[in-house]
Amino acid sequence: MESGSQRGTAGAWYAVVLMGMLYIVAFVDRVILALLIQPLRAEFAISDTQISLLIGFTFALFYALVGLPIGRLADRINRHRLILASTVVWAACTFGSGFATSFWMLCLLRIGVAVGEAALSPSAISMIGDLFPPARRGAATSLYMSLGALGATGGYILGGLMVGAIGQAESVAVPLIGAVKPWQFTFILVSLPAVALGLLLLFTVREPARPAAAAEAPPSRALAWAAPMWRPLIILFFAGSIGQTMVHGAGTWAPTLLVRDYGWTIGAAGVRVGLITMVCGVGGMMLWPIFADRWARGGRADALPLTLAIGVGGGAALIAACAFAPGALAFQILYGGAMFMLMGTGVLLMVAIQAFAPSSMRGELMALCLLLTGLIALGVGPTLVPLAGEWIGAADGELKPGYVAIALLTGPLAAGLALWCRRGLVGLARAGDTL
Repeated sequence: MESGSQRGTAGAWYAVVLMGMLYIVAFVDRVILALLIQPLRAEFAISDTQISLLIGFTFALFYALVGLPIGRLADRINRHRLILASTVVWAACTFGSGFATSFWMLCLLRIGVAVGEAALSPSAISMIGDLFPPARRGAATSLYMSLGALGATGGYILGGLMVGAIGQAESVAVPLIGAVKPWQFTFILVSLPAVALGLLLLFTVREPARPAAAAEAPPSRALAWAAPMWRPLIILFFAGSIGQTMVHGAGTWAPTLLVRDYGWTIGAAGVRVGLITMVCGVGGMMLWPIFADRWARGGRADALPLTLAIGVGGGAALIAACAFAPGALAFQILYGGAMFMLMGTGVLLMVAIQAFAPSSMRGELMALCLLLTGLIALGVGPTLVPLAGEWIGAADGELKPGYVAIALLTGPLAAGLALWCRRGLVGLARAGDTL
């Protein structure tokens, strides 16, 4: 599939869908821990805060650390081979997580998952930029990111259905392995699709040709994003990353909150949270870039940062309101509205990369964006929720104070940063630094 005459054709959309399916699997492998909180706490005798560090900061730190060098690789080497190598690493570590014998061994394996997954999105975003003309990159990027969000929601649904199907069974028989505990079986099952999809990408999608300017870009372009001209875009990355802290914080603990506060089973809670996030969150991811695009065509040159500011501000208000929901139904409605706004505006960061970055820098800028999102959103969000309860002296296991804290701390800051960078982004576009 060559870039150029075939840009934006059915073959290009096929490549996006296939990479999106890999993103689904990556997210399932990543979020499945949120449904295994109770059995992992019992297995390894750990607290909410400890498991939140396993879900959030430990994964995020290594995901971010390797992201920038891998982003540079994605700008210079064969990208679909890089994706295949990454899928082998994260699939093997996910499989191995089912056989961890200690909390620290599980930590090391989750670090391996983070390192493997770090190559996927920089490579995919770079390829999309070469597979599509500028007018279609936003839609293609939105589709890719939305498919990834389906993986996040699918992780909850799959895990919930599995827990419900297993019921109270003490073990599950696995061919060639023998009897394993339900949490072990979950890790084994979700690890299987990644390598198959990676091989399918390798053999059915040809590496798209890079533009001549990108192919000739010298190594000295590394870290070119540190130049002053890119500061407005980096400020936007910070704004979006801080806003996404609410997604990772509230989303990680939503199934457990339904169990602890409203008496749901973990299976039912996982399925319901997954369905809500799938409908509302993925719907927002598809629609918010369209809102920003239409606003821009109507004459608002600063439509993208304005749209992000509105989304994170409204989403923060709904996350805080979740803590005061009088019942499970009200909680679900408020949570769904928050995910529509917050997940919807999160994809605007990737649209901004396509809008402002040249082809030779997209992979590196995407890696920088993922670094910030990983360290700030994924690294802080899941831990801030249980820590907030400890700070204010709430009862052990109480999660609602954390919802209020995370909304008040991150919502206004994210919205303010998005508004602050408006003028700089408009100047960047007018200076002719878009493709």
